[in-house]
Amino acid sequence: MTERELTVARLTATPTLLREMARDATGELAWQPPKPGEWSIGEVVRHLVEGDRDTFLPRLRRMLAESRPVFDKTASAPGDRADLATLLDAFTDARRQAVALLRGLDDAGWRREGVSPSRGPLTVETYACTMDAHDTEHLRQTQDVRATLGLTPRRCEARVALPLAELRDALAATPDRVAALAAGLDAKTLRERPEPGEWSMKEVLAHLMELESRLFLPRFRLMATQDRPRFEAFDPIAWARERDRRDGRFEDDLAAFRRARADTLAYLVTLPAGAAERPGLSGHFGPLTLAQYVTHAADHDVEHLAQMRACRAVVIARG
Repeated sequence: MTERELTVARLTATPTLLREMARDATGELAWQPPKPGEWSIGEVVRHLVEGDRDTFLPRLRRMLAESRPVFDKTASAPGDRADLATLLDAFTDARRQAVALLRGLDDAGWRREGVSPSRGPLTVETYACTMDAHDTEHLRQTQDVRATLGLTPRRCEARVALPLAELRDALAATPDRVAALAAGLDAKTLRERPEPGEWSMKEVLAHLMELESRLFLPRFRLMATQDRPRFEAFDPIAWARERDRRDGRFEDDLAAFRRARADTLAYLVTLPAGAAERPGLSGHFGPLTLAQYVTHAADHDVEHLAQMRACRAVVIARG
């Protein structure tokens, strides 16, 4: 992929990543600032909506239709008071329109210019790259808010990568944490779903086990050895419909997960210098580095350990 194609791919992925980062920020939590005077998750989303809908998209259209338009400074307006779901929809729609314009450009289109009141002359390509960086800045801001509010990390969605040594330590601890959560529970309890349609502890473990061997390690290998490999988005709903993963023994799945995780850790140790920065293209995350994908694996563990903990509490309380 060219650098222009990678920019468009990142711009395309941002609405999905933003929805993921806002998914569990429900009710008042969406509008709770981490500190007085700082933006809440909802306010970050509102800013992104206004940036795309009211500035980026109109200016992009003018750059493609007019000869070197000169833009006025965007007037400050009262913030959009729509609810978070409506704001996310508005951002998705505005970004979809902007991406559609960018995808249709030839080289001359990418080089068309406009004059910004703050940046001076800039090309469509420069403007798109600026918006890409703007996305990343505010995705990371959203992750910082999540961390302050005690929500589970979404660091890959925020385009953050942790050092591989730190990630290996986190990944190595997960099988024992799963075992601790299951300690003292019989097979029936481990298979019990907290609510209809939700996963039991056995199903969560099967998900961890299968993704480790079927998805994470194979993709890490491809990213380390191939030039910008592409991956399809994983569909957990389709995965759950394949078969009933409550069948079989929890202990067998845990042993398989331990083996698969050990294989992943052994492979990560062998990676040469620079491998962490090798890129791939995910159908969900868009362009990402190997280190960002391994960061997602660590965050994925955290998410599902919390899911198992919540399931355990419900099924034990129910008796």
